Amino acid sequence: MTQEEMKKEFSALYDMMARSEKVEYMHTFGMVHREMMEWFIQNKPELAQEWLDKLESIRWKNYLSPKEAEKIVAKMNPQAPWSKEQWKQAMEKEGFELEKEPCYNRCALWVTMEMIMSDSSETLSKFVQSADIFKVVYGLAVDKLTDKDNVFNIRHYFSL
Repeated sequence: MTQEEMKKEFSALYDMMARSEKVEYMHTFGMVHREMMEWFIQNKPELAQEWLDKLESIRWKNYLSPKEAEKIVAKMNPQAPWSKEQWKQAMEKEGFELEKEPCYNRCALWVTMEMIMSDSSETLSKFVQSADIFKVVYGLAVDKLTDKDNVFNIRHYFSL
């Protein structure tokens, strides 16, 4: 079978599984992927980690992988104010929750806080004392990521 034929066959089988109500199709697909993942973990751990990062999105309404988060923050204009480590230290110092399942993971929270600061730091500095900006930005980010209307979706916002 050619590569193109294999892609078509995989897509057909995937579509059959995804559209079916037969649980055994999902189990078969899952077991095959489990075997593939075990091979990747042993032979290509960096690729296995990338796949795990992508699958993690199942768990969260707002999810970013570490690689995705780093790329987004690196492109912010104006530049994001905190490195990931500085942000994590400030979060720990304040005792703030890094993740809230199923609403957001830590990378989505970090990027959302950086986005708010990048986009609105001038306005915030006019109304909030500098000592409180981190707390206010945390609150605004959590508001976005936990909004009951589900209007904000970080993956859609950053076109992922």
